[in-house]
Amino acid sequence: MSARLFGQSAVDLLGLLSVILAAWFALPQLIRLRRTGSAAGVSADSLANSLISLVGWTLYGIGHAKPWVVVASAVGIPATALSLVLVLRLGGRMSWQAPGIWASTLMLTAVIDRVFGLALIDIVLGCSILWFVAPAATTAWRSPDVSGLSPQTWVVLALEASVFGVYGLGAHVFADQVYAATSISGAALVLARIYVFPPRAAVGLVDGFANESLPAR
Repeated sequence: MSARLFGQSAVDLLGLLSVILAAWFALPQLIRLRRTGSAAGVSADSLANSLISLVGWTLYGIGHAKPWVVVASAVGIPATALSLVLVLRLGGRMSWQAPGIWASTLMLTAVIDRVFGLALIDIVLGCSILWFVAPAATTAWRSPDVSGLSPQTWVVLALEASVFGVYGLGAHVFADQVYAATSISGAALVLARIYVFPPRAAVGLVDGFANESLPAR
């Protein structure tokens, strides 16, 4: 992108906006944990997966000399790490299985790329948001009550993803483009569950799909 505004390139402005959105997205959960002193409904595994993803993105940005990717990823690490610590202190449990698999997948992908000169890490990291989105969307569509879901969280995620996607196009960061498509799709699913489908209809749709998918006995 060659367009400039206030003396800055469009890529730099998008990078700055992505940092602001990334910082905004990471803070609400930490604030809520500190304010309420309750970790009810908060997944320690999800926070651990997010922390691993942020570290992975930070290292990816360093390795590819993409400063805005580095900053936008690193800015969320402190709040996510503190949230994880608070959840564990408040009685939350972490299985270690999913975080272990996710971390191992990233490391193995990095080694394969290094040895064979591939770029698989772009796709793997781009899909990292699935480790956050998929469980949330599945739970939302299977739950009769979604009053505990924060629509603002998913709106911010969609906004952040849009910025990352446009930045990825301008700066030729394919991982950002994959991340954007995955995040926007997941956010749309959750927001649709909150605003479009009433509880019984949503649960009925999911249960009906599940029943049709089961093999006949």
